[in-house]
Amino acid sequence: MGDWVPMGTGKKRTLTGFFIRYICIFCINTILLVLIMLLTFNGLVNAGMILPANYMETWINDNGKVLVNAERVTEEMLPQGSVYGVYDTSQGFLYGSFDEKEQIRAWKAYLDNNTFAVGGGYYRFLLREDGEVCVVKYFIRSQASNVFLRKHLPSPDICIVLCFIALFVLQTALVSRRFAKSLSGRLKALNEVTEKIRRQDLEIREEHCDIREIDEALVSLSRMGEALSAALEEQWKTERHKREQVAALAHDIKTPLTVIKGNAELLEEETLEGSSREYSRYIRENAEEIERYLLLLQEMLLSEEEEEESVTISAGELAERLTDRARVLAEGYFGGCRKIEIRMQRELSGRLLCDPGQIRRAWDNIVSNALEYTPKGESILVTAEYVEETETEAEKGNARGYLSVSVTDRGGGFTEEELLHAAEQFFQGDKSRHRKGHRGLGLYTASRFAELQGGRVVIENAGERGYGGRVALILKLDKDQV
Repeated sequence: MGDWVPMGTGKKRTLTGFFIRYICIFCINTILLVLIMLLTFNGLVNAGMILPANYMETWINDNGKVLVNAERVTEEMLPQGSVYGVYDTSQGFLYGSFDEKEQIRAWKAYLDNNTFAVGGGYYRFLLREDGEVCVVKYFIRSQASNVFLRKHLPSPDICIVLCFIALFVLQTALVSRRFAKSLSGRLKALNEVTEKIRRQDLEIREEHCDIREIDEALVSLSRMGEALSAALEEQWKTERHKREQVAALAHDIKTPLTVIKGNAELLEEETLEGSSREYSRYIRENAEEIERYLLLLQEMLLSEEEEEESVTISAGELAERLTDRARVLAEGYFGGCRKIEIRMQRELSGRLLCDPGQIRRAWDNIVSNALEYTPKGESILVTAEYVEETETEAEKGNARGYLSVSVTDRGGGFTEEELLHAAEQFFQGDKSRHRKGHRGLGLYTASRFAELQGGRVVIENAGERGYGGRVALILKLDKDQV
């Protein structure tokens, strides 16, 4: 960029000196402009293009005898821009270029011996040989020698001032632009360093500038980048260590789970009756489910998660799977203390491409959340239905089909804050209503799994009497198969 100097070489300036330099340039340019205007004005005067301010007065002084001795005074005998009137002491105004008002004013000024004219200008009184009085009104101001320019343009004094103002504004803009360009060039490296830090690109090469304050800022940012790099590297190591520990812990949990599952299988081989056999099956199935979750957790923590296979399934079959799953969860929740009521449309047309495993995990979190808020002995309501929605305003009138499977609990409903933030990670709302061990991950996890399948989770309060909160899993159906 031309403004950077190696460390330890070249004299460094301060910002104060940098500003003073441009202020001096600005002042010198202004003085030069004044001198140029003055020299230009004097040049035009010397060339006869501009008549000097005392031109009329000098003319009258030099040619007064002509006016006194002439048989008749004419305009050609007077300086350009002046007016006159010839008076007889007994008859009054005889002839001249004065208008009616000026005739009276000039004669009164003669009688009062007042050389100052009303409205500006001066009077010169000349006594002619024939006893007449010639009154000449003139001005002390510069003017163009050309009649056309004198008629259509302001006086040269005003013109020169206007030219100076225009050139002053122009030079101000040019100096400001040069100053801004020079300063921005020196700040470019500063902006580049801050942008690198914002992107967390902490491999920062140390830059230097010939302005002391900017150079100090660059050095500080470079050192800060080094410190941040070291801190982030340490943080990444700590996070990696934690992830490995959690993965190892998840692996270790498999051992007691295997024991639980094995004992449940042994119990099923025994002669169990009625609900005991059913509870044993619930234990074994849920132990297997936990084992699958632990495996997925290990894969996610170690960044070795394999892509799960998506399949095409009918809306009706998926709805039946989800309602059956809700029934299993409700009957097994806290020893079978929750009931379930199911409302399902008889005909759920359409098919969708999805990963049933991820959909089930989203659904389990939604149902578990509803069971948590439902008092002991009460029931939850599961509804499966086909709905139509327009994705954008532009598609109005061209709705597409969705499968909506929802769970409505018997709790107190969602608060305003929960309606806004319930699907956020670690949001817990009113902690007094949560069971021990709740971490605010249920609806967040459900929402994340639903989004991975092109769906979404809708959280609202139920309108039906006796019900509280309602959470719906909305899944997009294939357009070609609806």
